[in-house]
Amino acid sequence: METKRVLKIGALVVVSLMLISSLAGYLYVRSMLYKEPIYDNIPPELPAEFGRDNRPAILVFSKTNGFRHEFAIPAGQKMLEKLAASRGWAVFSTENAAVFTPEALGRVDVVVSNNGSGDNTTEDQEAALRSFVEDGGGFVGIHGAGGDYTFEWQFYVDYLIGAQFIGHIMNPQFQEATVIVEDATHPATRHLKESWNHTEEWYSFESSPRSRGVNVLLSVDEDSYEQTGMMPWSDLSMGDHPVTWNHCVGAGRVFYTALGHEAPTYELPEFTGLVGGAIAWAAGLDGEGCEAAISAP
Repeated sequence: METKRVLKIGALVVVSLMLISSLAGYLYVRSMLYKEPIYDNIPPELPAEFGRDNRPAILVFSKTNGFRHEFAIPAGQKMLEKLAASRGWAVFSTENAAVFTPEALGRVDVVVSNNGSGDNTTEDQEAALRSFVEDGGGFVGIHGAGGDYTFEWQFYVDYLIGAQFIGHIMNPQFQEATVIVEDATHPATRHLKESWNHTEEWYSFESSPRSRGVNVLLSVDEDSYEQTGMMPWSDLSMGDHPVTWNHCVGAGRVFYTALGHEAPTYELPEFTGLVGGAIAWAAGLDGEGCEAAISAP
């Protein structure tokens, strides 16, 4: 009887420690994700020749009122500057959301969200960005750009990203898994093998964006990694698990990839080619448009 009692107490202690650890982790992540939004009202000054010298103009936005990817953002910035230099693009980077005005966006070909997160924009700024895309502008979102648990601007999650993030693996957080190329004809994926192994903080979504009519470019093989989230009992499997896709919103070309948490990813030829091809496609420089656009109300 004494042995059984000790075992029961031991089991209770273990369960209690697991719960405390999970709660502590949850509170820490919540403190990182949920911040009082800071809105911008004075727009940055664009370089005089930006968007006026016949070079494709790429606006890179990396503001984070949500979780900040401290290492991925500068790595992404460096990658994007290299891509722009090698491909003859003009690039302007900012964390000031007041850049989203009809006047400024009128000089832009593609907006790239380099791990931007959180509630960053006012209603006027949202309206300007929405009009920019629907009227033919390009949008490319990288990793954290689609990694918020909730979005204040529903158009952004429903029509720009096209999927609601619900969590990422934590057991462990970074795992090697098999990435499968589903569309090898797109400018973003032409350079890739049929599949390759990649180490990532794998995102999961509420449902597969495939059901919304997006064109899935890359998916991850769920059998190639453990799909446990922050809580030991959480299962992040989706069945159908896209991690990169493209679609159109109105006349605008939109691309999103969930890859890109770790800084070294931004030096991999698979990833740099993916993003470079995505921007070229979004700018209308390469590849075809969409057979059918997702219509927003």
